[in-house]
Amino acid sequence: MTQEHAQTEGGYPKPGKLEMIWGEGFMSPGGPDEVVRIIADHDLSGCSVLDIGSGLGGAAIVLHQRCGAASVTGFDVQALLVDSARERARALGLTDRLRFVLGTPGPLPFESSSFDAVFSKDAIIHVADKSAIYGEMARLLRPEGRIFIGDWLTSDGRGHGPLMDRFMELAGHDFHLASLAEVGAIVSATGFTDVELIDRGDWYLVEAIAERERLRGELGKAFENRWGFDAYRDELNFWETLVEAVAEGVVRPGHVRARKRF
Repeated sequence: MTQEHAQTEGGYPKPGKLEMIWGEGFMSPGGPDEVVRIIADHDLSGCSVLDIGSGLGGAAIVLHQRCGAASVTGFDVQALLVDSARERARALGLTDRLRFVLGTPGPLPFESSSFDAVFSKDAIIHVADKSAIYGEMARLLRPEGRIFIGDWLTSDGRGHGPLMDRFMELAGHDFHLASLAEVGAIVSATGFTDVELIDRGDWYLVEAIAERERLRGELGKAFENRWGFDAYRDELNFWETLVEAVAEGVVRPGHVRARKRF
């Protein structure tokens, strides 16, 4: 998530460096277990699921193999990621269950009432118009369909102070952080009920510190060997700032679950 590794297509992250930190097939923290935690005790058996911002396909595989989804359609705006996810599905013999669609930011290229559930993990942060994307989710869901969202958020009432500015500069992205309460209000206003909001800030602070310590140790050596000293230095500098930002609530991940009203 640093400037050194952020830019590929349209200012999105390069996968290789993030996979070194977050695990094969993943470009955000928590791996398979966090995907399962986002779904919680909801049953996806037999469901058709849309994964928005599907990245390298790791979450889609978990949604099928561990959460019981009958089929998962991944959507992403980076050709590199879509190609990688398709290859991962082929290697596992899951092309009849998983498909990955390349598109552009904006309205999603699917017909209304196409899915039983919508999932997204740490991708909505890239979307400026939160009402529009949650409105798209409502459009794409069948009656009583559910959303399962994990995202990077911020604490209520946080402005763009010096720490936020430093985080954004080092991240190298055009991030759009809302608070959990703000997202909850948007979700309620765009056709959802039974809204669940789960603060994950305390969990990720522990994770972020552990990630930083790994970068200070053996992972850092492997990172430097593969990507060079400058990339390693920038990565570690970003993680130092990330830990501070999470500790101060500037970055505060959360989960959002809800059901379409009709």
